[in-house]
Amino acid sequence: MLFNSIEYLLLFLPFVFIIYFTLNKFKLCKAARIFLLLASLYFYGSYRKEYVPIILVSILFNYFISYLFKINITGLKRKLILTFGITANILILIFFKYFDFLKETLSNITFIPFNTFDIILPLGISFFTMQQISFLVDCYKKDVIEYNILDYALFICFFPQLVSGPIIRHQEMIPQFMDIKNKVINQDNIFIGIFLITVGLLKKTVFSDGFAGFITFIADNQIYNDFGISWILGIAKIFQGYFDFSGYCDIALGSAFLFNINLPWNFNSPYKAQSIADYWNRWNMTLMRFLKDYIFMPLGGCSKGLFRYCINVMVVFFIYGCWQYINFVNILYGIINGILVCINKIWEKTNIKIPKPFSITLTFITLILLSTFIMTKDLSQSITLLKTMFGINAQYSDITFIDWNLAFMLQPPHNAQVNIVLLLSSFVILLFGKNSNELAQIYVKSNNTLYTIILVLTFIFATLSITKSTEFLYFVF
Repeated sequence: MLFNSIEYLLLFLPFVFIIYFTLNKFKLCKAARIFLLLASLYFYGSYRKEYVPIILVSILFNYFISYLFKINITGLKRKLILTFGITANILILIFFKYFDFLKETLSNITFIPFNTFDIILPLGISFFTMQQISFLVDCYKKDVIEYNILDYALFICFFPQLVSGPIIRHQEMIPQFMDIKNKVINQDNIFIGIFLITVGLLKKTVFSDGFAGFITFIADNQIYNDFGISWILGIAKIFQGYFDFSGYCDIALGSAFLFNINLPWNFNSPYKAQSIADYWNRWNMTLMRFLKDYIFMPLGGCSKGLFRYCINVMVVFFIYGCWQYINFVNILYGIINGILVCINKIWEKTNIKIPKPFSITLTFITLILLSTFIMTKDLSQSITLLKTMFGINAQYSDITFIDWNLAFMLQPPHNAQVNIVLLLSSFVILLFGKNSNELAQIYVKSNNTLYTIILVLTFIFATLSITKSTEFLYFVF
């Protein structure tokens, strides 16, 4: 069941909302939480029922590990328990997420026919594994109050954030479920929730899916040697990625708001960033917070000098590249971003200020160039695309406008087109417009009937744009 589906928007979400608050109204608060947990498991299992036992085993295992910290043990034993818990989670993640990579590698070096094995990849395994690792670390640090298994399972499985985040910490969610004020319908939260769901749906169905056809056409035909196409492709790719993932997160936050649960924001206008370091502080913020708090800071953070800072940054971005998927292109993408963040830190030492418009433009162009590593299948294609962007061995096809489309008139039967209105409006929205958080606050505070009418019409338009429910890009993570 996808967020961008009629089944979710008009059936599942309203039904769960009504039953949950009805149970709370009759003081059946525990039953309401049990129902919400079961609904979340149904939501997760609607993709494939085989996913449900996997996440349940993961929850039971991690809850058991967290229980061991309650026993009166100290010192080395606590560290061993934490090490065992984290190692087990990472090994499970590696097994499921990178089985295909391991299968291909082992088949090439052994006589065992690994290609005959097939393993399903549970949706969202990276996200709920990170949440559980952070929980175990907090238990080790004694930063966790005692939660029962129901509260813990709901913290992991709560359907709005289950598949692709944002990555939540226990103290950000569980107390909200326990707060008596959150057990009754809140009109303001409903307005915020509907607003964010509408904006997220518009991002996905109109903008992200609007770029998908052009990107897929170029990839399928491997048209990587045309100068104009290479730059439009890079722009379209970063716009598609943003609208897709931020659209998912908007719908996730909006769905949670309906249940009076305030999840952390995951995006803060990333394409207004003035450096690559600033970009990573604005993009997928809960993931970067996890990497900072549980990898970067334990390694020493920035407290041990510039050289050590750079080493720690490179470790973090190497892990990020592997998290995307283990192949040379993704790892290289992570390493290059790490190098650029280190260069940014060194530049700060010079105290030379770059004018804001220039720094934003330079960062934006850099992100377009970096997109070549996330849209191609191998390094040779990435290099070809990069060379084309710099005009090396590039071709220049004729360009024209056809029915609001920017069309590249290639040799028959090729004719690559991207909607020029979609392209220009994306520029304006992402570089100059307000983000979802800012717009939601304006909408709620305004109490304007006209805004509500516009919102309803936008929701209808976005819903009618669901010609087919396409998966979100981060579902593979």
